[in-house]
Amino acid sequence: MSIEAQSERVRTPSEQREIERKYDIPEGAGEPELSKLGAGLRAGGASTETLVAEYVDTPELAILGARCVLRRRTGGDDEGWHLKRPRSGDERIEVHAPVGAPRRIPPELRAEFAELIGERPVLPLVELTTIRTTTEVRGGGAWSAGGASDDDDALAALICEDVVRARVLRIGDERTLEWREFEVELAEGASTRVFDEIEAVLFDAGLTPSVHTSKLVRTLDGVEAAQAPTGQATAGEAVVFAIAGRFGEFQAHEDGARRDAPDAVHQARVALRRLRSLLKVFGSLFEADAVKPLAAELKWAGGVLGAPRDAEVLRELVLAELDAEDDLDAGLEAVERARTRIEQVLAERHDAALASFRAEVDSDRWDSLHDRLVSFITAPPFTDDADRRALGAMRRLTRGAIVTVEQRAERARKKPRKLERWHDVRKAAKSVRYGYEAIDELPDAKAKKQRKEWKHLAQAFGELQDAAMLDAELAVIIQDLDADHEREQGDAGAETVAVLEEVRERVRRRRGEGLDTARDALDDVT
Repeated sequence: MSIEAQSERVRTPSEQREIERKYDIPEGAGEPELSKLGAGLRAGGASTETLVAEYVDTPELAILGARCVLRRRTGGDDEGWHLKRPRSGDERIEVHAPVGAPRRIPPELRAEFAELIGERPVLPLVELTTIRTTTEVRGGGAWSAGGASDDDDALAALICEDVVRARVLRIGDERTLEWREFEVELAEGASTRVFDEIEAVLFDAGLTPSVHTSKLVRTLDGVEAAQAPTGQATAGEAVVFAIAGRFGEFQAHEDGARRDAPDAVHQARVALRRLRSLLKVFGSLFEADAVKPLAAELKWAGGVLGAPRDAEVLRELVLAELDAEDDLDAGLEAVERARTRIEQVLAERHDAALASFRAEVDSDRWDSLHDRLVSFITAPPFTDDADRRALGAMRRLTRGAIVTVEQRAERARKKPRKLERWHDVRKAAKSVRYGYEAIDELPDAKAKKQRKEWKHLAQAFGELQDAAMLDAELAVIIQDLDADHEREQGDAGAETVAVLEEVRERVRRRRGEGLDTARDALDDVT
């Protein structure tokens, strides 16, 4: 079996039925005397284990709103990711996926809610630590769902006494709760009449049916869906909300990028770039010791995505030039040969870059990136500046980012033919654009116009950068092909090289025009 096939096999979730009831322990209730179970049921010995579960949801509680639960649990014999979906009555369908990394949602489980949550982030909501004492209840064949079994010692149910410590992780709702409860889960194939016999003992001790459908619902009693911050919120709240949104975009496209789905690599890379820009523009709202390492990892991840994306862009640019064949002196046959050769060269480059990307996505370092981002969002390392009013503070910091653009532009104008300096201007301009994008989400009417202006500027410099990259890459491709045709391809190879030389010359002319356009756009906004 191939590595890729093995990977897909591991990621396939399993599904099982779960039928259970929960019971509260009111003040003054006694301990259930499980030795008094009747009708052929008998309690066995007890075992104790510690279970730690982290429940996740969108800030708007969309998953819980769909009457579902998504968690990652460690400890016990069924540790892993669990998605619980309602079915009917006491029955739920539980979908399992391997335990994987702590803060990395299995894509097959996120896909269950793709239409519901879109690009919204899925983040830790509650941490539950449960000390569980489990007692097996066994009985004869009369307790099977069909009413007959040859096994007189068949497992009928599990009775769990849980000591629970719950912690809400969401900003603004942090709190801790502790309680005890009982839970009874039917064994596979057991009749629901088992509940009646066990409940007789539980109710005699003073226990009552739980008023909450789950531990999560009990923990979140009074916690409401998060609302998008306004300009009156604190700057810290507003920026963290924006960071969470960009993280959601990254989560939504990450698996598609791994599968090389159309445009997924591009969208995942853009999400990382937006995250870096938010940290760059609004970094003073957070402790520098937390911002720097996170920004460094985002830069690394963006570079990992950059290789396959650059191959995609290069292919699009070259083929677009060849599609404009009416502007080329070469004949149609020579252009088609050049197209075929370029497709081959760039497909090999893209496949190699994608393989390297997939290896990094499966690495511990990529898992750690998720953990860093989630920790930053759920426990932001705020400075005192984060308490300032959002609109004023974010505008002030974005103006500071504009100063950086102006400084880099001044440096670039001193040696205008050094395109790497204009590339630095472009990167600074994109940070300003994404700064205004975050302000616009507050919302703010002025920011909408400014965001569009800086987007136009970034795009103008982006076209210049594309032309510069295409020029440099064509030079390398031409050199390689030139060597190839001397050895193998003869006149046909020489014609291919000639076509690409002509394309490159056209690109170089347009690159000069693009620089003038970008500089004019820069003058309009600074």
